[in-house]
Amino acid sequence: MFRKIVSISLLVSLMALASSGIMMIVLNSLEFQLQMHPVHKIFGILMTISGCFHVYFNFKPIKKYLSLRKVLVFGIGMVLIMSFLYVVGINKPLDKQKIQEIEVLMSQLEGGNQK
Repeated sequence: MFRKIVSISLLVSLMALASSGIMMIVLNSLEFQLQMHPVHKIFGILMTISGCFHVYFNFKPIKKYLSLRKVLVFGIGMVLIMSFLYVVGINKPLDKQKIQEIEVLMSQLEGGNQK
């Protein structure tokens, strides 16, 4: 039963993250991004937890997939692309003052404490 719950949680989380992420890109609106941020964040956490359990429950088949050279190369390629994009994103120059102003506004909108 727990395995079924994990699968459904993973599916719903994927749908929530994909739909909110695509809408954020298509609409390209800061207002919409601020509205969707809690949904995106919560389902991101749920997807991470569900994904970990999914890997745990399916570790043997995953190991078997990775024994195939093409699949392993593809997986390594995806990890390299992900790592490259993280490095690019982290090293992107940003205006720290504007970020702090946005964080204060986000905190106010979410009902948190002001900085």
